[in-house]
Amino acid sequence: MEKSKRKELAYNYAHSHRPMGVYRIVNTRNDKAFVGSSLNLDGVWNKHKFMLDIGNHDNKALQADWKEYGEKAFVFEILEQIKPEEDFVAEVSELAKYRKLLPDMENKWLEQLSPYGDRGYLKKK
Repeated sequence: MEKSKRKELAYNYAHSHRPMGVYRIVNTRNDKAFVGSSLNLDGVWNKHKFMLDIGNHDNKALQADWKEYGEKAFVFEILEQIKPEEDFVAEVSELAKYRKLLPDMENKWLEQLSPYGDRGYLKKK
């Protein structure tokens, strides 16, 4: 591929919106869930899978179930997405306005789903 074409593709990728919002990882064997939020939903799922695959995830209960049941027992679901105001993100600082929306969105889903104790992998704050 030409260098100029690679640069153009890289630029377009860097300046486009990623899916942003709240997600849930569900263990289909025991219905336990992990809820989180991210400015890059595709990337956060890849990050979780990578950390779980190498046995180094921060959430030890989720890690233990991943080891016991395997990847096929888990599904990744997008619970709510942020609709970008514009088609194009000019700067990383533009993401700050979306970052501010995530805690309230995530808290709403945490209250609704209560993924704690027997129902989830999170601890109440």
